[in-house]
Amino acid sequence: MPAVDLTKRIDADALMRIKSLDLRARRILEGYMQGLHRSPYHGSSVEFSEYRAYAEGDDPKHIDWKLFARNDRYCIKKYEAETNLICHLVVDRSRSMEFGSLKYNKADYAATLAATFAQFLFSQGDTVGLVTFADEIHEYVPPRRHRVQMHQIIVGLESEPKSTRTNMRKSLSDMVPMLKKRGLVVLFSDLLEDTESIASQITYLRSCGHDIVIFQILDPAEAGWTFDRHAVFEDMETGERFQLDPERVGEHYREQMKAHQAEIEKLCSGLAMDLIKVTTDQPFDEPLHELLGVRSKLDRRRRGA
Repeated sequence: MPAVDLTKRIDADALMRIKSLDLRARRILEGYMQGLHRSPYHGSSVEFSEYRAYAEGDDPKHIDWKLFARNDRYCIKKYEAETNLICHLVVDRSRSMEFGSLKYNKADYAATLAATFAQFLFSQGDTVGLVTFADEIHEYVPPRRHRVQMHQIIVGLESEPKSTRTNMRKSLSDMVPMLKKRGLVVLFSDLLEDTESIASQITYLRSCGHDIVIFQILDPAEAGWTFDRHAVFEDMETGERFQLDPERVGEHYREQMKAHQAEIEKLCSGLAMDLIKVTTDQPFDEPLHELLGVRSKLDRRRRGA
């Protein structure tokens, strides 16, 4: 990936004040692009490959007008990063994702990151689809490259969750038949579920030939247990309430979280999957750069195949 100017941070708190998810994603992508030393609209790699004919839906600003003046044909420069990638964005919409100690929650952050990446993929001419889930599949937008596709993805990301509990194992099992062509699967979730219950489905998905990137999105309060006052805590998925003294349970919580994280890392490492851990107070350029770096890696691997 080209270097990014990280002195101009894409501040999450300021951008999350934009109510429109579509506009928010566009602003984040524009801010990220300004930090690239080379134009990202030419792909993760900007090495020129060949020309291709202009097609409906392409951005006219990419037309080579000098070539048009010579042969009266609309052509666009094709770059090596154009690999017709098929990407499924898989977003956890269970109640646990609605937790947030900031002015927004994990679900808002995940939807924004997913929408931003979808915008980028469309700018590269890639094919993008969406799956949202909780206890089962809720929204499914088949991957396609169409002018209304981005609108359908935004609508799917903004739809209200229909259930409270998470059942990632069932959701992943139901999702596998939907992913008919091999491609990139990007999962956005807090992964606050028994690792063993989802390992078999993740393994099966990987065995089908899909490249998988997992974004584990946590609120900074739950990632580092920053609670400092005795209070009543509520399980967001079961509704169960109980009183806790944060100081007394803090050490045990951190040990359990550390063990859970180790299991997730072991699963991802064993299946050669990318795991990117994010807290919702991070500027958006950081996870976005990680994700585009994975895409760039896939491009290089496929060109070398």
